[in-house]
Amino acid sequence: MKFHELAEENRSVRRFRETERITGQQLLTFIDASRLAPCGANLQLLRFTPVTSGENCARIFPALRWAGYLDDWNGPVEGERPSAYIIIHAPVGERGHIPVDVGIAAAYIVLAARESGYGSCMIMSFDVNMITEAAGTKEGYHPFLVIALGKPGEETVLEEADGDIRYYRDAKDRHHVPKLALREIIVPVKD
Repeated sequence: MKFHELAEENRSVRRFRETERITGQQLLTFIDASRLAPCGANLQLLRFTPVTSGENCARIFPALRWAGYLDDWNGPVEGERPSAYIIIHAPVGERGHIPVDVGIAAAYIVLAARESGYGSCMIMSFDVNMITEAAGTKEGYHPFLVIALGKPGEETVLEEADGDIRYYRDAKDRHHVPKLALREIIVPVKD
């Protein structure tokens, strides 16, 4: 698959086919892709927790907050929940490049997952204490991002934004993701 096709196919998935599990080895393959990613000063400060067991997934799920634009939806119901997670931990303390490093690492993970037929959702809205406890976060680190993973259980429609960028669900329960047109995000060089 060409990269642009992969980018078009990779949408945030919020409903999964929960019974279709992801193996620990598959998660390690995704994390390994992120290990190869560039990072600030090549410090390689991020740490990762792969989560595959149903019991551990059940401990993480209640800590997550899903789909802020969908006011009437509290997240996936049983049977539609992620079958795995990868938690990205960042060192405690101020390092300006850490959010960029996390973003790059997460992008590598979700693209590797999509190439393997899995969907993902990057989640920064979560109960830090619950995730820290569930993930056994290493001292000196804090959970920065949770990536939910699994086989997609919903249809996602990518469309050009008509001024409103909020995602929504239609009457057929398809998830629509409006994206700005290329011309709207280009800032030309001043002559």
